[in-house]
Amino acid sequence: MSTINHDNYISIYDGIEVEDALQTRISDIKKTLTIVTELDKWDYRYADEKWTVKEVVQHCIDCERIFSYRAQHIAREDQQSLNFFDENEYAKKSNANARKPQDLIKEWTNLMKATYYQFLAFDDDVLSKTGKIGDKEFSVEKIGFVTAGHSIHHLNIINERYL
Repeated sequence: MSTINHDNYISIYDGIEVEDALQTRISDIKKTLTIVTELDKWDYRYADEKWTVKEVVQHCIDCERIFSYRAQHIAREDQQSLNFFDENEYAKKSNANARKPQDLIKEWTNLMKATYYQFLAFDDDVLSKTGKIGDKEFSVEKIGFVTAGHSIHHLNIINERYL
């Protein structure tokens, strides 16, 4: 079950368009991951039981895919139920630590670009459509801000605790 405070993620981008939020994060994330590579911190944990940088990045990739699907689901007015997911269980089964850093960087970068183009294609009517995820109501636009804010949240954690 998700314990995410979505409002914290959304507030990161107060006052800008969702497409801009999704695009501007990409270069900042790439810069930080370059520093992670230069310092060889991919397998580093800042405390016992905390994720490695590889696991954090894989978590961001997993979430980006899920958030993107949720936005598409609501945009297309799919009536099937959507639920939250357990990010810790996903992380346990991700096999992130066996992955090559350059593959993680490429996958996340390309995924962020794809999400940006997905949202660029949504007009105002689509962005305002709403649907339920678990017991919470989300608009397509809100999901875009959650997506961008979630990645910046983890970028900040990498910068503050891992670097």
